Amino acid sequence: MKLLKYFTILLVAGVMVTKASAQTAQPGIKGVISKIDTFNARMPAEKLYLQMDKPYYAVGDTIWFKAYLLSPRLNYSPLSSRLYVELVNDSNKIIKRIATTVALGLTWGNIELTAGDVREGSYTIRAYTNWMRNFGQEAFFYQNFYVADPGKQAWTVNANSSLAATGDASSIKMDVKFASQDNKSMGLREMQLKVLDGKRTIYKGAATTTADGALNVNFPLPDKTGVKNLTLVAQDKTNTKESVSIPVVANRAKDVDIQFMPEGGNMVAGIPSHIGFKAIGEDGKGVDVSGSIINDVSKEEVITFQSAHKGMGAIDLLPKAGETYTAHIKLADGQTKDVALPIAKASGSVLHIRNTATQDTMDVVVTLSDDLVKQNAALYLVAQSRGVVCFAATIPAGRQRTSLHVNKELFPSGVAHFTLLNGSEQPLNERLSFINHNDNLKIAIQPAQNSYSPRDSIRMKVTATDDAGKPVLGSFSVSVTDDGQVKKDNANTGTILSRSLLTAELKGYIEEPNYYFTKDKDAWTSLDDLLLTQGWVGYDWKNIIAPAKPLYDPEYTNMVKGKVTNILNKPMAGANIVLLSTGKYRFVKDTVANAQGVFTFDKLPQVDSTAFVLEAHNGKTHKVVNAGIRIDEQNPADIKDLNLPAITPWYVNANGPVLNYIKSNTDYHKELETAQYGANGKTLKQVDIKDNAIIQGSKNLNGAGNADQVLDEEAMVKAGKQTLFDLLLKQVKGFTISSLPKSHDQDFFVRDKKVRFIFDGVDIGRFYEPVSNQVDEYYFFIRQYLDYFTAEDIKGIEVLYSERYNALYNTASVTDVNDLLAIDPTGPRGSANVYLEITTRSGKGPNIDKATAIYVYKPMPITLAKNFYKPRYLVANSAKNFTDLRSTIDWEPNVVTNKNGEAYFTFFAADKPTTYTVTLEGSNLNGTVGYQTQQVTIGPAAQ
Repeated sequence: MKLLKYFTILLVAGVMVTKASAQTAQPGIKGVISKIDTFNARMPAEKLYLQMDKPYYAVGDTIWFKAYLLSPRLNYSPLSSRLYVELVNDSNKIIKRIATTVALGLTWGNIELTAGDVREGSYTIRAYTNWMRNFGQEAFFYQNFYVADPGKQAWTVNANSSLAATGDASSIKMDVKFASQDNKSMGLREMQLKVLDGKRTIYKGAATTTADGALNVNFPLPDKTGVKNLTLVAQDKTNTKESVSIPVVANRAKDVDIQFMPEGGNMVAGIPSHIGFKAIGEDGKGVDVSGSIINDVSKEEVITFQSAHKGMGAIDLLPKAGETYTAHIKLADGQTKDVALPIAKASGSVLHIRNTATQDTMDVVVTLSDDLVKQNAALYLVAQSRGVVCFAATIPAGRQRTSLHVNKELFPSGVAHFTLLNGSEQPLNERLSFINHNDNLKIAIQPAQNSYSPRDSIRMKVTATDDAGKPVLGSFSVSVTDDGQVKKDNANTGTILSRSLLTAELKGYIEEPNYYFTKDKDAWTSLDDLLLTQGWVGYDWKNIIAPAKPLYDPEYTNMVKGKVTNILNKPMAGANIVLLSTGKYRFVKDTVANAQGVFTFDKLPQVDSTAFVLEAHNGKTHKVVNAGIRIDEQNPADIKDLNLPAITPWYVNANGPVLNYIKSNTDYHKELETAQYGANGKTLKQVDIKDNAIIQGSKNLNGAGNADQVLDEEAMVKAGKQTLFDLLLKQVKGFTISSLPKSHDQDFFVRDKKVRFIFDGVDIGRFYEPVSNQVDEYYFFIRQYLDYFTAEDIKGIEVLYSERYNALYNTASVTDVNDLLAIDPTGPRGSANVYLEITTRSGKGPNIDKATAIYVYKPMPITLAKNFYKPRYLVANSAKNFTDLRSTIDWEPNVVTNKNGEAYFTFFAADKPTTYTVTLEGSNLNGTVGYQTQQVTIGPAAQ
């Protein structure tokens, strides 16, 4: 492939040097290149992109996604076999977390937005691999969106906010107009108003809407109150159940973050400086600004400026020694703010790059201050792209200004990262630039005919070629959405192109990333402004010079890794570890711990649900030993403030497609049930369980909540830090400690039945083995669990005492502890069992941090993707027993082109005349990605 060729040529042939001439590179720069290559080989990054079926959802919907996990060169990443996908709410809490199996860099799945788990509000999909955690949260994939609850909000609102400032005092003016979802005016309504700063009320008032539903609200803004978390809540006085929360969108000048960032990192006195700037409002989005640069010494205006795109722009300034500069900034509404520019250094270097869209070369200029010229020391210039050194040069010693013409053909499409280093291999300046060869995949999507009728079968042909027109084998995903319900706007969500070539290389939130790939006349200049002002995701040079060990290992295969220690917490070298799987897929494996007591089981089957029982055996006698087993848990990555802009609720300034989607959503789910189960399907009468609560995640064999007594999560919260033992004594009816017949050993009873303790479906009695026949040995074995867990660790407890509820447990029961104790189970007391099903918050069973020979490990299960439901209308003009109201018409996660670059997929149209947008994204998994859309017209039904 072309991309691989010029990587290979560069690495074999050496480096490019100053101007157009070529000469042998100095050993110093060869050493720099070698260290970079070694680092990139040891710490290759992963780029992740998820295509989702649409940009917003409603409670009850399903998110359908396909993930592309690529290497820096845009081949598939071989490092990770598992992808973690999380649904995060607006309080930065993980609501749902799934893991999917990755093969050849591809995986797909779905997340159901069930009513019990999801409420209306803003959410973020966060996705990453374990290896990506080494590069920080900036390397993860994020996409935020809004989830509506159609039954919750009856109003729509048009709202406009503006801020007025007089001296230090500020006030907010809001013009609001209320209407119903069917666009009827909410006129002459008495409204109770309050403004919240988070949960704190800063204003209360009342007003009546005009005949057309309009309302003007003015309220003072306390000096130390930011605008970011302000919400206006309006409630109908006559119907207190009807209310609406409206975000306040305004920017106060002193709270707008405005930064000036010199090209290459520094301003140096006496050297011309190209300076990027970016203004961001409290909502995290760019703010248009203008203004002038003032010389603080002479008080003269040096230059004026105006932001070009999303609050970004650039100025050129020649800073003078001993002088400082201030930007006098104006916001669009007339507010002003002064921001000091960085102070120019007396000594330093400036790295300047001029890269135009029309030229084949980039002009790179390195300028040094006089003192550095006198040092007569050579510098190194290195440029990387996609994890490979594409260009390197030694900057001659003793020269104040060095100019180079760098051929763009040396770089693949994407971000090029230039770094200027001194002789000690310390970075002095860094600069990003963009290369665009327009060599992404060329994709055509063609319907079989120009237009269709409702419920027609629609066959689509996909053709994929490279930039030379040759057919391409590739993997693609396709979303087909109804334009009447889904506003297909990828400006903010991005595409596989913008993610792979641009945003994956940058830190922070990028507004409208697709804009930079349009033919807009200002897009190229705005892209350069973005690269001037946005940080770089990758590594720091300290890690290259003195490599550190990665904190997180790649998950090449499904594995279990841990450590075994003795009772003194010392590694047990040579211990034999046996792994037994439970559940549907059963197998046994064993391995030997190394000198550090570390053991690994890899290449385990990827199954959707299982648990592993690990036992530590003496390496010589093969007997179970008293050892501590620790497992390397794959817990969720920490969530810092994601700093993603808040999303405006659907009911505020809603457009036509969004309103149509909300109106249709409730009916859609009813119609979907009819479509899937038929109009003649029977609905069972509702059964209300009034006495027992449902414990989420319970492994109760009878079904959650079906028990003689249920202690729910509310009871656990009230119990606080009580141990599980104390909790059982106080709250389980009839729970006592008594002696077993004949042996007189203590045991646990509920009335006359002996207790079996089940943690997340795992019976801990099965792990007990008598060692010394000491008195109460079994009792203390169980007691260590009951004293270890507290109520805070437990979600709920179900008592299964009666035959009605414990029959299934008796049938499924493993070896009875009575048998292990050699006690006759036929006596009147303790001859029958009561089961306590204990659901822990972790859901991982009876794992305790004790020196025990056995460890029950419940890894995060693999989530298997469901099939997207799409109806099949096989009889033309058949009677309609339901109305097809789909918003996502089709979702195809696995469209694969053949050797001719062709693929086909088929779906059926829904019932309304409209247009559909077909969005196809994908990769050849060998260096190139592609994106394309196509519209399909659905006309009126044939007469």
